[in-house]
Amino acid sequence: MAYRFRQDGLRFSLGFILAISLAGLQFIAILFVVTTSYLSSERAILNHANGLMERAGANAVGHTKRFLEPAGEVVDQASRVLNSGLVGTTDRDTMERYFFELLQTESSVAGINYGDEKGNFVYVMKSDGPGPYRTKFITIEEGVRKTDFIWRTEDYEIVARDNDPLDPYDARTRPWYIKASALDTRIWTNPYIFFTSQQPGVTVASPVVFEQEGLQGVVGVDIEISDISNFLSELQVSKSGAAVILHQDGSVLAHPDPDQIKVLNDDGTLSFANIKDIDDPVSRAAFANFEDEAVTNFGLPSNFSFRRNDYLGLFESLEGVGLPWTVAVYAPENDFIGEIKRNRARNIWIAAGISLLTAFVGLTIAEWILRPVRAFAVRTALVSQGEVSAQAPLPRTYRELSKANKTLINEIAQRRDSEEKVQELSRDLAHFSRVNLMGQMASGLAHELSQPLTAITQNVDAAISTAKESGAASEDLMLILKELDEQAHQGGNVVRALRGFVRKDRGRMAVFNFNELLDQAKRLMRHEAESRHVALIYEPAKHPMVKGNRTQIAQVLINLIRNAIEAIATADSEIRQVVVHAETASDVLRVQVKDTGPGVREGVRLFKQFQTSKESGMGLGLSISRSIVENNGGRIWHDKEAKDYTIFCFTIPLETQ
Repeated sequence: MAYRFRQDGLRFSLGFILAISLAGLQFIAILFVVTTSYLSSERAILNHANGLMERAGANAVGHTKRFLEPAGEVVDQASRVLNSGLVGTTDRDTMERYFFELLQTESSVAGINYGDEKGNFVYVMKSDGPGPYRTKFITIEEGVRKTDFIWRTEDYEIVARDNDPLDPYDARTRPWYIKASALDTRIWTNPYIFFTSQQPGVTVASPVVFEQEGLQGVVGVDIEISDISNFLSELQVSKSGAAVILHQDGSVLAHPDPDQIKVLNDDGTLSFANIKDIDDPVSRAAFANFEDEAVTNFGLPSNFSFRRNDYLGLFESLEGVGLPWTVAVYAPENDFIGEIKRNRARNIWIAAGISLLTAFVGLTIAEWILRPVRAFAVRTALVSQGEVSAQAPLPRTYRELSKANKTLINEIAQRRDSEEKVQELSRDLAHFSRVNLMGQMASGLAHELSQPLTAITQNVDAAISTAKESGAASEDLMLILKELDEQAHQGGNVVRALRGFVRKDRGRMAVFNFNELLDQAKRLMRHEAESRHVALIYEPAKHPMVKGNRTQIAQVLINLIRNAIEAIATADSEIRQVVVHAETASDVLRVQVKDTGPGVREGVRLFKQFQTSKESGMGLGLSISRSIVENNGGRIWHDKEAKDYTIFCFTIPLETQ
């Protein structure tokens, strides 16, 4: 049976507790090992993942730099050549050939152009047809504007020509021209959509300045940054990871999906999409605070959560290029430790299953182990109830319990003998109390009747003497007085005989152990004290051997304890305590019965017959107790000096007396 119900609640058996404890400890141990292993492996893999993120970010930054830096070198070279006069700023044919050769050497450059202060413009760019390269000339002569187009092969052979008299382009109004001419140094423009190709790009430009004539124009190099998006789409951060490049104003410059970069405006023009507007919720979550505060944690983990999934993030800046761009690399945490989490969950379920199996096996073993213990408990209960003799053969049990079994059985037998002795003492005390009470009542009545009978005989004697002296008494009166005198004396004789009959002798004196008597009194009064919620405290003597009538002394002790309990109960005391203290004093044993009751009421004469403080008392208990104690060679008194307790004391001669 694994457990049983009691009125005071659910009580589990020892076998059940052992089995559950074993299973619980095993489950905790397995869970600890699994959790520790998971945490250590999780930290290691996350550290490795952060390293992968750093390498991915470094790759994205390095590729972007390698893509942009050649354009800066090309514009610096072209600016030096034009400033030195090796190529004339007005020699458009030579400039075209020079730009054509530069364009062929750098694959990342989309086009090279030069515009002067008069509005003339030369632009060599890569083209989709009819030839791989296209040149655009804008020439202004005597106020007449002319726009010509030439397509060439890779060998600089002309494929086609065209012109556009309605072309409105003016380099002097473009941001790259205005910014470079104003700052007089090499500059990078903000990303924009190219006028000719309608592709996203950026321009690096440098002014051409002669020492004598001043600013002649601006040379610029165009780069289409859509190639960066193609690189990011091939960058393997993780199974679901990605990299994104943003401008400081929130514009998306590069994305694994190039279609996310451009948006069509209401006026039909194209512009860069803002990070808040792209159809990529994970990227939006990665840059959630981008506009509110500048990114400062470059090179450090910048983790975030999206739809209850944790992501690892990292920001990198394009140092050394001079562009306010930010590269962000992010990947779901589960791409790195998802399998570990699933393995942990499996291990926890396995641990739970093993623990349940262990609990079942442990419960079975515990039941088998506890079977002799249970037989031992049943045998003990039967002996305690008297249904089985203590001398009956013991059931088979463990060696460790065999000696304890025998000892417990002996203790139960001794306790039963002690209980029988207490019951026998109780019956003796009750019988003695009834007999002693009747004798004490008779003695008291004889004492009280002797005084009026004595007065009657004295008065009758006086009346006879008076009648004789007066000589006037009749014969009948004298006869009546004589009969009255005879009856009074006869009544006195009866009273004296009654007193002699009920006078107590000293009884049978013997040596006994007072501590044993005190223990029996404790058992006898226990139920009465508990029913009135009174605590009984017994302090036995160190030298308990005394001489006296054991039954009579027990009557005195029980009477004093019962008086103390009743005093506490009727007064409804807060502290409900009775202390029985025994100690050796010279040649006697002094016994104190102390209680926390209300004390002795004023006006009550203690130890006098028919004097009591109880509403239903007869006033004979203390009187009888005093007679018993004095007949046994001791004395009894009330300690009037005690303050915190009401104390009654009596003495018994020690064995040596």
